[in-house]
Amino acid sequence: MPQITPIRGFTNTPVTKAICMASLVVALSLLVLVLKQYVHLAVDPFIVRYNQYWRIATFQLSVVNESDLLLSVALWFHFKTLERLFGPRKYFSLVVLFALYNAVVTFLVLCVGQLATVYAAAVARALIRRQPLEVVYFDTVFNSVASGPFGILALLYVCHGTYIPVLYHFRILLQKPAEPADRADTQEQLSGAGAYILDTAKKAITLSNHFQVHFFFTLLMLNHGLASLIPCLVGVLIGRLYTQDLLAGSRSWVLPSLLFRLFVAPQKLRAYTVQTFARRWRGYRRLNNVDIEPLPVATEESTGRADEEEPEVAIDDIRLLEDAAVRSTSPVRPLGRQFLNTFRT
Repeated sequence: MPQITPIRGFTNTPVTKAICMASLVVALSLLVLVLKQYVHLAVDPFIVRYNQYWRIATFQLSVVNESDLLLSVALWFHFKTLERLFGPRKYFSLVVLFALYNAVVTFLVLCVGQLATVYAAAVARALIRRQPLEVVYFDTVFNSVASGPFGILALLYVCHGTYIPVLYHFRILLQKPAEPADRADTQEQLSGAGAYILDTAKKAITLSNHFQVHFFFTLLMLNHGLASLIPCLVGVLIGRLYTQDLLAGSRSWVLPSLLFRLFVAPQKLRAYTVQTFARRWRGYRRLNNVDIEPLPVATEESTGRADEEEPEVAIDDIRLLEDAAVRSTSPVRPLGRQFLNTFRT
């Protein structure tokens, strides 16, 4: 399992822990209460006939079968390294932003793909069969997608491959290696060993410590055919835009602290709210209750001492002030961004 640090489990990853638990609870609740139909998105009939546009926001909430649940939870657990890289609050904000982008773009792709396929079929019938141009609406592969966070996981998959470095590679031999033939000369033995290594390299597979992430994501992407391939491809496209700093609002988007604590630790929300109000109430006090010390008055002696300072000390003070001004104007970079800039250079 890929690890940036030797930390195991859900240590310092409250968002990943909450998402894994929520995935299990929501999936089991939909199964027990027979509510799977409410997380299904189809252009026809739910959007065209019934105008149920709320399904655009609900089709990513949960999966509907056991294999998707197992693969999605495994991928969420592997992506905890991204939470340790970005931080819990920033990671949760990115997951919400990715969900919004993927829901809107996937719906647009379904609508455009459905209409384009229908009109292309009408034009093909008119050209091939010499029939009058008539548009007949029918269901295509763009009519529906699989329920679940396929696009969100595809986005995080691209971020994982971009930001998380590969620690090691290993090779799997596809056949049993043969022993090299005995040679009398030592030089011939060395050359024979080199040839042996080259021959085995052609019949081996080289993998990295990220191979299980690639394996799980490939299974999830192909689990429902085109129904799961479409949202995954949309997620990969949006993920590439994010990694190239081309996704609008991705750098400045941060959810409020109240929503973050409500999702991660709802049992501590009451105590946090009371502490916040108490801290704000103590912060706004009347000016009469605050003790203010009088400022020292400048005298002739202090002015003379300032004039008698050495010029080198004054120059050093000016340089310190200039450095402080430059630091105040430059943006503060988080630790994860500093590591990424170091690797890029």
